[in-house]
Amino acid sequence: MKIVFFGDSITEAGRDLADKHDLGAGYVKIAEGKLRLLYPDRTFELLNCGVGGDRTADLLLRLKEDVMDEAPDVVVLQVGVNDVWCRFSSGFVVTREAFEENYSALVKGIKASGAKLLLLQPFVLSMSDKKRFRTYLNEFNAVISEIAARENVPSVPLDEIFTGVTQDIDPAQFAVDGVHPTHRGCRYIADLVIKELKKFL
Repeated sequence: MKIVFFGDSITEAGRDLADKHDLGAGYVKIAEGKLRLLYPDRTFELLNCGVGGDRTADLLLRLKEDVMDEAPDVVVLQVGVNDVWCRFSSGFVVTREAFEENYSALVKGIKASGAKLLLLQPFVLSMSDKKRFRTYLNEFNAVISEIAARENVPSVPLDEIFTGVTQDIDPAQFAVDGVHPTHRGCRYIADLVIKELKKFL
């Protein structure tokens, strides 16, 4: 089974961008180890196609090369926080309409390839300057939920889940800067991904 992890820096996690088979040090690498332990008789090929800083528009430009041309059985799509972040880092505003158009095109394109699809919603933990992301992230996650329901695609509400678990645990345990997960955060994401991937096996 070939699984493509398609996303931004959360997925990239320090991988060598010149080596498609480098899984990085984040949730993709952890998920691969868990899959091999859980299913020793199955053959898995995981590809980390995460690129730091990418927005939904950037993934659309990479869709053919990183997804279509690879003909995966499953695609895990994780993108969205940079569509919010760019508003503050560069002043470039991604409107709700633009986000919905881009995200919908990604979902439809991946589905059209015949691959099964799992969506990982973007998250922001309540800390430092990332609190200002909240309003816009909520809006984009609402869009993702609508698209997931309309297209009948499973979606993991990472933002809601992390918000819940950090009620009694220091958010820095999961993401020091509120966005990029620590090893503990990556393990948490990997467990959630594995739980959903089991449904495709």
